[in-house]
Amino acid sequence: MVCPALTLNLLHHKLIVKGIHQTNTPWADGVPGLSQRPIQPGASFKYKWYADQYGSYFYHAHSRGQIDDGAYGPIYIKPKAGAEKPFHLINPAEVDMLAEAEANVAPLILSDWRHRTSDETWRDQLASGLESAICMDSLLVNGKGSVDCWSREEIDAFTNPGIAPLLKANGLKFTNKGCLPPKMFQILLGNSTTINPGALPPGVFEICSPTQGPREVIKAPHDKKWLALDIMSTAGIDTFAFSIDEHPLWVYAVDSHYIEPLKVDVLTVANGDRYSVFIELNKAVGNYGIRVASLSLIQLIDTTAIFSYDGDYGHSYGPYKNNTNVDVVTSKPYANQAGQPTSEDVVVFNQAKIVSFPPQYPTIAPEIAQTFFMTMGNVGNSYTWALNSTPFNHPALDDSNPPLLYQTPNAHNPGGNITIATKNNTWVDLIFLVPGANQPPHPIHKHSNRAFIIGSGIGRFNWTSVAEAAKVVPQNFNFVTPPYRDGFVTPPSAVEPMWLAVRYHVVNPGAFMLHCHIQSHLNGGMAMVLLDGVDEWPEVPEDCKN
Repeated sequence: MVCPALTLNLLHHKLIVKGIHQTNTPWADGVPGLSQRPIQPGASFKYKWYADQYGSYFYHAHSRGQIDDGAYGPIYIKPKAGAEKPFHLINPAEVDMLAEAEANVAPLILSDWRHRTSDETWRDQLASGLESAICMDSLLVNGKGSVDCWSREEIDAFTNPGIAPLLKANGLKFTNKGCLPPKMFQILLGNSTTINPGALPPGVFEICSPTQGPREVIKAPHDKKWLALDIMSTAGIDTFAFSIDEHPLWVYAVDSHYIEPLKVDVLTVANGDRYSVFIELNKAVGNYGIRVASLSLIQLIDTTAIFSYDGDYGHSYGPYKNNTNVDVVTSKPYANQAGQPTSEDVVVFNQAKIVSFPPQYPTIAPEIAQTFFMTMGNVGNSYTWALNSTPFNHPALDDSNPPLLYQTPNAHNPGGNITIATKNNTWVDLIFLVPGANQPPHPIHKHSNRAFIIGSGIGRFNWTSVAEAAKVVPQNFNFVTPPYRDGFVTPPSAVEPMWLAVRYHVVNPGAFMLHCHIQSHLNGGMAMVLLDGVDEWPEVPEDCKN
């Protein structure tokens, strides 16, 4: 057997391509200790897989916090000829224009950035007892941006009302960097963990030092009516509100598969999300703000890039010449600097309205072979996390030799609490339980293949299966057109517990990871091993091993 065909070379890092199923090539999934050995400094490993999926992806390192240090980049796989597309649902008369725009789609990468390396940040957390990774220095659009310091008036005015009373009751305010004050960690966790904020450099939480970095400028094509962008988040911490002033977004693909297009003004982009959008080019010459704001309760931070009409060669859909400096933006935003809609008329993306095109969910209800429950939250301190009460031991798994995939699945099991074992061609339900108060949303990424987000609810999940729950609260489930994604965000919990139900079909035997895509949560242990298809375990070809 030979390794198949789309190739990437990588030095020093371990790599995954976010969302690629790796069907029949699980050894190219890129997780150290699971599907390969760590790539040593000075060495290289060639990833090969069949490019049988279309759409927007990004590759990134999967060892420790290397993605936070910038080890990522975009990948686009063009749909094969004859693929069924939903563009007629936008405008039947302009299908060819939309197809041309898609053929020239460009990546727009959203990320957050801090002025300390991932190793330094991990050492900061160990020394201070605080999850200091939550406080970023800047937001970037295609790698460009600045440290933009908010005024004290702005910080106080935009502090989320969900946390403002608790801050006030304890005589606290967000720091001058717009971050949750360190003293709040013990209050929110309600434990006796010793913290030492003095072990942190002042710039981590307290001091904001502005910089003058470049802005990203996206130029509207001179002679086109539509532009396509692949909006993807490589963020370590933040979920973003994304919008382009005065330009609604037609979302036509989510996590690399087509949907019935949704027209929105503001897009909610969680860590690892990919959205393909069309933008109609029908505005007057000038600069329009590309707004990116963190929706996190724990830091106020935003940035603005530029969407510019420049008609040097004439533009059949608008005026002709833009002589405006790129720093001048006078357009009307859909969202404020805290990411909240500026009016009741603003349409915010709603995941529940996603309908796959063509339909993906089975018309005959599948028989569920197994149901797994995962309890999410902190364990012992603010920077240690778990998907099932047991933190994932990264050093032990990273150094597994040989990796789990190279062994028979019964030869080595990392532990029952952090391992799920399934049989091939079965259906599995995953129930994510958020039992504690003040839990943030967790963007969970499932390696190997997508899953259906079939239900969610407030309160405790007091049933043994989805079928049992659906009899009692049928309104909480969608078994007709559930969203189909490789990333799914668990609902945040303020006071009451929350839950999320996800269903997937085991079709690709191998050792894969299920984890939170907030990098500090993954580093802190919020991950599990999926041993999928243990009854049809693959044999790794010798020329695909490292």
